[in-house]
Amino acid sequence: MTQFKTGKAVTLALCMAVSASGLTVMPALADTNQEPLKLSDSLAGNYLAARIASTDRDMENAAGFYRKVIALDPDNTDIRLKAFLNFIANGDFAEGIAAGKRIVKAGNEPEIVRIILAIDDLRSKNWAGAERGLDHDWRSALDRLMAGLISSWVKIGQSKNAEALAAVDKLKGPAWFDLFAQYHGGLIAMAVGDKAGAVSRLTKAYENRAGGQAARETYSRVIEALATAQFDAGNVDAATKVLSEALVRQPQNPVFTKMLAEVSNGTRPAFRIATAQRGAAEVFTNLGTAIDKEGGQQFARIYLQLARTLASKDEVIAIELAELLDAQGRPSAANAIFESISEESPYYRIARLERALNLDELEDVSAAEAELEKLINSGPDDLVTYLSYGAVLARHEKYDKAAGIYQRIIDRIDDPTRVHWNLFYRQGIAFERTKQWPKAEAAFKQALELFPDQPSVLNYLGYSWVDMNINLQEGLDMIRKAVSLRPNDGYMVDSLGWAYYRLNRFEEAVIQLERAVELRPGDPTINDHLGDAYWKANRKLEATFQWHHAMAMSPPEADIPRIESKLADGLDEVLKQEAAEAEKAKPDNG
Repeated sequence: MTQFKTGKAVTLALCMAVSASGLTVMPALADTNQEPLKLSDSLAGNYLAARIASTDRDMENAAGFYRKVIALDPDNTDIRLKAFLNFIANGDFAEGIAAGKRIVKAGNEPEIVRIILAIDDLRSKNWAGAERGLDHDWRSALDRLMAGLISSWVKIGQSKNAEALAAVDKLKGPAWFDLFAQYHGGLIAMAVGDKAGAVSRLTKAYENRAGGQAARETYSRVIEALATAQFDAGNVDAATKVLSEALVRQPQNPVFTKMLAEVSNGTRPAFRIATAQRGAAEVFTNLGTAIDKEGGQQFARIYLQLARTLASKDEVIAIELAELLDAQGRPSAANAIFESISEESPYYRIARLERALNLDELEDVSAAEAELEKLINSGPDDLVTYLSYGAVLARHEKYDKAAGIYQRIIDRIDDPTRVHWNLFYRQGIAFERTKQWPKAEAAFKQALELFPDQPSVLNYLGYSWVDMNINLQEGLDMIRKAVSLRPNDGYMVDSLGWAYYRLNRFEEAVIQLERAVELRPGDPTINDHLGDAYWKANRKLEATFQWHHAMAMSPPEADIPRIESKLADGLDEVLKQEAAEAEKAKPDNG
């Protein structure tokens, strides 16, 4: 079960609660504004284009260029291996297998090629071929685990049930092996009708909390499998307990919610992994999601594409692959998969939400808003969707509309609790940006009532007071508290420095603002603030340097005239002019 981990919907949801082949992975470029690469038909040109596209995780274009390279240099095994990996990562399985067979024929068989060719044999039920391919002295622990688990499922394909379970039990390796071996041993026991064995093995996996912390997505699948195994064994109360406990930890999880409803109604959950192909797909899904970090995204994509090849209609795999593509900066490719999720699926709403956020990223704002409006209308109590919709509107500075969206869900909440703090916080920001300070202040205070000492709220409200020259000491105390809770947050440290500045405590302001610049060196506003503090601390040369530095960082357009005036005339003259303008703007009391 996916943890919905991508940066868009997941970040918003969290706000609510507050290998061995050595591919080099570089930061991905989103496909938002990418131009197709156009090079000559030379070998070097197409190879360079393929490498650039591959580095950008644009496997579709990379595969196209590798086809040209192979046509120009058909005997180059190194290039063919790179092409093979790109074909598989792009989901071009048949083309990848053809390239892999040519690599083997040339007398060079890297382990990743051996594994994937074995998967092709498994897919076509060539059990002997799959066994030969997987029978190898694997160099890496990851490959050894993967091959061992898949070999066990191959035995299920051959109806060698006892041998399959024995093969899982023989798997030895690092401690992180255990969760995967326990889980797949339980799945195999379920597949062969060993109800007691399935419960026993899956219970061990469920109790393996350390392994679950390291492989969260697999642990969610353990919960689904254990609840199903308990139901199959007639232990309805035990199944209910497992799912209820899971929903305490993940209250928004649609799969656990659906399964609990099924179990409560006496209906067997739909969870089922019973064939060799589906079992092998689960292995690739589990390991793909586990290595999806720290440079492993390229192989994670290969594993998830292999899983989808083996189980093309499985929505768990589809969602995981779409979220990985999303994380790799391929929102259009991700959306093509999100759109395939059926309306009956428990994943439907999260898929549509992710699709909407991707549409916004792709600058199709009207389509994104229309999708979000549909989701709100079909799920009027779905807090995550409201927060997501508001975030999209705020990104485009549609704060009035965002405040209204937040109000729609607030009106539906009879008794707000701690979980709703972020809703009031976001609405407070929307009110503040639309110059409705009394409403903003009330919203921030409501957020703090729900979640006292919440750092973001303390910082925003305290900074706002200080910036308006009101409630200075109270604002300073709030910001100090926020910084004590998040001492390495550059924005909060900036707020503290600016509070000292407003209180004319310039030396203290400089100390905090210098630290804020260290934490956030590329932020123009923080650099501008430091310049002001330097000026007031009689360090005018350094102040001028900071203002020049801030201007070089493309500050907000509204700030540019003031920074230019400070550079031309100095801060004292700017403050004098601002005071005169403020006096002139006062109402004439006659």
